[in-house]
Amino acid sequence: MTRANFAQYRDFIRQTNQFDPLLERGEINGYSLGRKTVKGTDTGELAIVIFVNRKIAASQLALSHRIPNLVQHPAGSGGTVDFITDVQEASFSRRPLTVRERPATSGISIGHADITAGTLGGLMRDRRSGTVVILSNNHVLANSNDARPGDAILQPGIADGGHDPNDVIAGLVRFVPIDFRDNAENRMDAAIAAPLEPAPEYVRWHTQNIGPETPGKTRNLGDGDLGTAVHKTGRTTGHTKGSIQGLYATVQVNYGEAGNAVFVDQVIISQPLGQGDFSRGGDSGSLVYDDDNVCVGLLFAGSESTARDPGTTIITPIEVVMKELDLELIAPGAFPHDP
Repeated sequence: MTRANFAQYRDFIRQTNQFDPLLERGEINGYSLGRKTVKGTDTGELAIVIFVNRKIAASQLALSHRIPNLVQHPAGSGGTVDFITDVQEASFSRRPLTVRERPATSGISIGHADITAGTLGGLMRDRRSGTVVILSNNHVLANSNDARPGDAILQPGIADGGHDPNDVIAGLVRFVPIDFRDNAENRMDAAIAAPLEPAPEYVRWHTQNIGPETPGKTRNLGDGDLGTAVHKTGRTTGHTKGSIQGLYATVQVNYGEAGNAVFVDQVIISQPLGQGDFSRGGDSGSLVYDDDNVCVGLLFAGSESTARDPGTTIITPIEVVMKELDLELIAPGAFPHDP
């Protein structure tokens, strides 16, 4: 057995179809000749780099879906040559998250006709009506309380070129009011909207860079979740990763002309200093997932990073939101996730 050289890696990448079935099934996003990384550090060692949305431990994958650490290929001398593989997280989009999309997926630009733009968080089922609804923030779908049921929801939002009536995809159903009074305690910034009919022509049950039928599971956050890795897709920063750095938080959020509002029992997410922001303005309304793609929260506020401190993102535990808005998950297969 011989370790492959650069020319052999190059030729193998150009000629192999070994990974094409995984690509066709959407299990990987691509592959290339590259260099192996360890904890984000380039080792300088040549490798076949496999791109995936999210790394999953081999023990959690069926044997047929695992990517071997080493690929052996016949050599001209009758022996074999070894090719190292490396799995890296990367997804490739043909369009940004600010464009018009029909049916619209979660993670892209949306907003009430009187605001700039936020993020379409995800689809759930309204227990009261039995219909599928869009979940996002009050300040995204209901203009920070200044809205009425039936108000137009645009995709993309006005800041991204959306216009009423051509880009209307839904109507506001209800929202949890934000209390701006002194000493008031809020627990969420949340609202829902009903897609126009037929709903599958306007929305689909799929989150950009995360996958179909998401959210499909939820869970509570507890004491053991400090440090838990999370990820999300949002209109401004796209697909980002971070970790839970605070629980049971009380925060004061500035809503501009509407004033300040205090929120309790919130969760704080951040990234290590120097790695950018988990979220920025316009990502409000994104749903946040753990590494098992279980939904854990609804993003609504945050601060951007500085030279000294990492940015922080505030999310509300998702099951608190679902209980207050009387929502439930869509049953598997009960709503289209393909365009």
